[in-house]
Amino acid sequence: MKLLKKIIKYILLTMLILLTILIINYIRININYYINKNKYEESFLIQGNKNKYTPQGLAYSKKYNIILQTSYNKNHHVSMLYITNYKTGKLKKELKLKEINNSYNTNHVGGITTDEEKVWISNDYEINEYNLNEIINTKKNYIKSTNNKIIPNRGDFCLYNNNILWIGDFYLKPFYNVPNNNPLLIGYNIKDNLDYNNPDYIISLPKMVQGMAITNDNKFIFTTSFTYLINSNLLIYDNVLKEKNSYYRINNKQVPYYKFSNKNLINKIKVPPMAEGIFYKDNYLYILFENSSDTYQYAYPKLYSILKLKINKLEK
Repeated sequence: MKLLKKIIKYILLTMLILLTILIINYIRININYYINKNKYEESFLIQGNKNKYTPQGLAYSKKYNIILQTSYNKNHHVSMLYITNYKTGKLKKELKLKEINNSYNTNHVGGITTDEEKVWISNDYEINEYNLNEIINTKKNYIKSTNNKIIPNRGDFCLYNNNILWIGDFYLKPFYNVPNNNPLLIGYNIKDNLDYNNPDYIISLPKMVQGMAITNDNKFIFTTSFTYLINSNLLIYDNVLKEKNSYYRINNKQVPYYKFSNKNLINKIKVPPMAEGIFYKDNYLYILFENSSDTYQYAYPKLYSILKLKINKLEK
């Protein structure tokens, strides 16, 4: 009995210490944000953050000068696509997402990207393709996928850049697992008759990656985050594709394999919690935060606008 009391006392004391640390860290995060608030520029309002909807993916279309943003629903209502005019900042339209079989997509939609013809939206080991022109011109309140494919990795975020479609994993053990505890960024050359079973590049990722961008000089930028109790990070890496590769076997194919590591890490920058999708435009990085969602009622600071950061301030 005495031993049991000691164990209970130890557990309660440990929990109290952890709670105190979290509270102190939470206060520190908010103080740090308000001290450094002048480093950030607010840009466009974040859409899809009410009624238990949570903002996720972010992309930019140069052809139509619009911002594309996804949002999923905690209660598994239909996932949404929002189109914002980049010049005016006004919401042009919001569309319900449909699968190719005409059913509504209620998955945890993650990344979104475009090559100015197709739009890719990734989630839960699958990728949906949509027609960008149809998204722009439809008078309906939904958009139907033109193609749906199973992919070999989680597909938590995606990015099109220079003929390559990149699809990547979020990983945090034990909550979000991936095979071999090795989160992957898988690249497909879309000029080679895109086949999701036959990638052209595979790169090992750090954990907790939520969004991705590539600069004009081919630096890779990732957001990493988890919960509103810790800061997010921007990780800036040199172009690992310039390095010597090994090989990764997938679907009976040997694929060139690289790794993001401290060796090619240029900078690591703390930003407010719950950073998600990002896009790069005109030497600025635009960052979406999911803590604007009413799902996270205790998350502070609440960031209701996409933050805008000058890239040359980051690459130091």
